Amino acid sequence: MIERIKYKNIKPQQNKFFFDNLEKLLSLISPDRIIEIGTGRGATTRYISEICKNILPNTKIKTFDIAQRHNFQSSDMLDNVQFYGDNIFNYHKGILLKPEEITDFLSQSGPNLILCDGGNKIREFNILSYFIKKGDVLMAHDYAPNREIFENEYKGIIWDHCEITDKDIQDCVEKNNLGPYNEDLIKKTAWVAKIKL
Repeated sequence: MIERIKYKNIKPQQNKFFFDNLEKLLSLISPDRIIEIGTGRGATTRYISEICKNILPNTKIKTFDIAQRHNFQSSDMLDNVQFYGDNIFNYHKGILLKPEEITDFLSQSGPNLILCDGGNKIREFNILSYFIKKGDVLMAHDYAPNREIFENEYKGIIWDHCEITDKDIQDCVEKNNLGPYNEDLIKKTAWVAKIKL
């Protein structure tokens, strides 16, 4: 059984390693901007907001979700986060519906971190890989290198969902010159992380 923790009385859709490792990653990347695709119930959003207030106070954060399931209270003080309750992807065509919400944000100087954890991680990762610049880090959740590794090494141990594999992102990784980023740190979280070289 996968062990999960609660954060701010919300059970995140992450395993027990995620939050500690995310804090280490944020310290390493020191992003000027963060985009989260898939706000969900908001536990990860709250955690990112809190870390950034403590160690990256100038980091700007945008989170996108087509369904507003989160229930943020004014007491949460997520004043460093912009929320978007709208679909910004046309998954069928493989394009951004509202590129201005993403491209202007990502084109600014300094490193960006993009977290794909919405309803179609493969499409999200592939589409956004074309908009990142050198030094940006692009991540996706519910990942395993391949189905065999997922069944033998992930399922019931690290994470029970596999929605994206190396094969799913191989073309965009090659076309956009993406390389692995901190694989040892990331592996336990069931995320993939690539950096634009």
